[in-house]
Amino acid sequence: MMQPNYRRLEGRNAIVTGAGRGIGQSIARKLAMEGAEVLVVGRSLGPLADTVTAIESAGGRAWALSADISSEEDVKRVITSALERWGQIDVLVNNAAVFDEPPFLEVDAATIREIFDINVVGTFLMSQAVAKGMADNRKGSIIHISSIDALGADGPVTAYSATKSAVVSMARTMTMELAPFGVRINCVAPGFVNTDMVHKTSTPNVLEHMLNDFTRVPIRRLIEPEEIAAAVAFLASDEASAITGANLVVDGGLTSNLFVMETLPEPMIPLGG
Repeated sequence: MMQPNYRRLEGRNAIVTGAGRGIGQSIARKLAMEGAEVLVVGRSLGPLADTVTAIESAGGRAWALSADISSEEDVKRVITSALERWGQIDVLVNNAAVFDEPPFLEVDAATIREIFDINVVGTFLMSQAVAKGMADNRKGSIIHISSIDALGADGPVTAYSATKSAVVSMARTMTMELAPFGVRINCVAPGFVNTDMVHKTSTPNVLEHMLNDFTRVPIRRLIEPEEIAAAVAFLASDEASAITGANLVVDGGLTSNLFVMETLPEPMIPLGG
């Protein structure tokens, strides 16, 4: 993938949650490449250290803190540490989320609550803590990683899909309340992305199909994490200064097609012939 020859986030400070692997790691690396100093946050310090090493090896600046974003105490510790180091926070990317549940008839209330605590409450806690300083500074960008699961079901993930819908809705309300303070709120909704999770949950034949001939997706392949990161970096930058309240879908055209015509037994008769 061609890299830009400019640094749109030079001199800015960014926090990325869930940055130890996959999409989160790609986002952190992209923001650092664009000039930001990045605080990477996650529950396990080991993967975060790998992200920091990758960023520093490429000439960027990053540091790591382990935290559970569903914990008010941990969120306060992260924000306090960031402000002590930087003085202000310019960008927050809420990427941390869990995706592990049984089908609807088997899932229990405890699992539902745990997933909502991380995916929704954690996003709220981080956003509110960061937005207070951004409002005082009259500028800032907060980006939630949502999902095409907020737009339609694609598997037995009741809680996950519901949390992503909640995150999109939360962003809309945040947009209305925070726009007068110069703070922009947006979402990026990935489609099927080439991450470890896809590899772990796919057979070799399914993975080969998704990587090279994904019939259901107009571009016929999985999205790469770097492509999600590029969308996030754009929304974080001043080039997106008039964009707030958006849910930018990055899915290779998947949700643009209802996939009805392709499943009919034969083509319909065209009108106007």
